[in-house]
Amino acid sequence: MRVSTSMIFQQLTDKLSENAESMKTLQGQLSTGYKYSAPSEAPDLVGRVQAIESRLKTLDADAQSVSRVKVGVDAQARALEVAAEITDRLKEIAFQGANSATSQNILDSYAAEVGSIKRSLLDLANSKDSDGRYIFGGVRSGEPPYIQNQDGSVEYVGSGTPLRVRVNDVGYEDVSVPGPSVWKSVEKDGKAVDLFSVLTQLEDAYRTGDMSKRAQGLADMEGIANNFGVAIATTGGVQQRLDISERLAQETSIRAQKTLSEVKELDFAGALAQLQKQQMLLEATQSLMGRMSKLSLLDSIR
Repeated sequence: MRVSTSMIFQQLTDKLSENAESMKTLQGQLSTGYKYSAPSEAPDLVGRVQAIESRLKTLDADAQSVSRVKVGVDAQARALEVAAEITDRLKEIAFQGANSATSQNILDSYAAEVGSIKRSLLDLANSKDSDGRYIFGGVRSGEPPYIQNQDGSVEYVGSGTPLRVRVNDVGYEDVSVPGPSVWKSVEKDGKAVDLFSVLTQLEDAYRTGDMSKRAQGLADMEGIANNFGVAIATTGGVQQRLDISERLAQETSIRAQKTLSEVKELDFAGALAQLQKQQMLLEATQSLMGRMSKLSLLDSIR
């Protein structure tokens, strides 16, 4: 088959069009900094980018959720530390109050102090975190979990269901300790008596001077202290797990961002080298087409 000048010219024209299109694509990529300037240019890359970006959004949402609930958990830990310190004082009072030689004047002062401590513990039980949530209310964190009735008794009106947070793709974590799990009842004569009632009974024992109840108060304060110790350990465990979850989410997010960068962002050096190559090919093609357009009929016959 004879190759005519027109055929060669047509091939050069097609090549010129391809070079121009390649240069246009490269220039668009260089202007955006991405490996594609339109999704149609690289549908496979676009699919991967969308999957990674979706993953990053999920990781970011999980990390934000953990950060928000950590505010409440940290507030619980602080409240429990204060409650434990107060309980240490209650144990001192109970020990001294169990002494049969203690005068009634001193017992009256102990009664007043126990009453004041009871109010302080009630305030701690109704503590809020920096976001305004009641930290011992469980899932009902918008209202005070403990109320004091007209007769002086204290009632829990919060929720016994703890707050939960998603910490990873398949795991959730209970991130609050509801009030009843902290301000626990004390076993007395085979019955569970709530903490605030126990303190009221101790206060009354000092005012009346009842020796048997004063002695019982010492055992009750030990029970209360043990309950706070368990609650502090539980909260500390939650803090540790949340810290680990937050750190893992951050590390996974960093790796995903690196992968996204590798998939999406353009290699400027390589793209510039490719653009220069296309420019050289374009110029060579144009030069060859110019030379062919000057060929005479005599040149064709030869």
